[in-house]
Amino acid sequence: MDIKLYHLKGNTYYISGKTNIGLYVLNEKRDVCLIDTCDSDDAEKIASILKENNFNLTHIIFTHSHADHTGAAKYLASIYNPIMIASKVERAFFADSKLDIGFLYGGYPLDEYDGKLMHTDENREIHSLDKIPEGLRSFKLPGHHYGMIGIRTSDDIYFIADTLGSINLVDRQHILLIYDVKGYLESLNYVESLDGKIVVPSHSEVTENIKPIVEFNRNKINEIMALLLDFLKDEHNCVECTQYIFDHYKLKISYNKYMLILSTVRSYLSYLSNNKYIINYFKDNRLLFKNEK
Repeated sequence: MDIKLYHLKGNTYYISGKTNIGLYVLNEKRDVCLIDTCDSDDAEKIASILKENNFNLTHIIFTHSHADHTGAAKYLASIYNPIMIASKVERAFFADSKLDIGFLYGGYPLDEYDGKLMHTDENREIHSLDKIPEGLRSFKLPGHHYGMIGIRTSDDIYFIADTLGSINLVDRQHILLIYDVKGYLESLNYVESLDGKIVVPSHSEVTENIKPIVEFNRNKINEIMALLLDFLKDEHNCVECTQYIFDHYKLKISYNKYMLILSTVRSYLSYLSNNKYIINYFKDNRLLFKNEK
């Protein structure tokens, strides 16, 4: 995918890529703040764009700590030494390469799981949201990750991180990483309210017509919940539910994909159980789930 700078409005730009990056010009000196940085593979390309446009990188805001949003930061920081900013919870995940992958795995992970999948180590200080420069405002986007945020610029443009996937991505992968299903649905509702404004998702096209993408993501979540409710007409544990999702969508298994989907299926089961769509109980020393309706 081409890495290219696009002007959106006023002081707000974005850099297209596997992960769309926000760029906000802070002053006439062309100091800029990036919103995420893409992964390490594209670090030199991002640096070239900054140099070609005479931008001076003074700030980076991370929407969350995953590697496809933070990976290029180490290289960029070695050149510009910017102030790096993240929410309180996300700052913690920068501190230890095993933390996020341990949460997903549910314990100390197997060596086969790739710690670099989720985030890159960053020894520099990550500052609190109080350091966000003038002209930018953060807002909470629960669901995908523990403390994920979005950013609104003074030009009324919204960077919404991983609140949703592109229609192509969701149609291909079916089940995306979700920590909090309730929070994810609430974030979809919020993003849907931005219809008519310029919205920049991390993994979908920039649009002023966000409703169809939100609806597609919401429908897929409802589809997965319906599949689980049907499967749970008989009692099953979480691992069996995960196997069923893999089989149903004919997904190719790998250590990392299994970990991400198993964690997400746990979140679905917690949501369904907490909202009384299913029950959970112990039997023969196993935690089981069942739809008794």
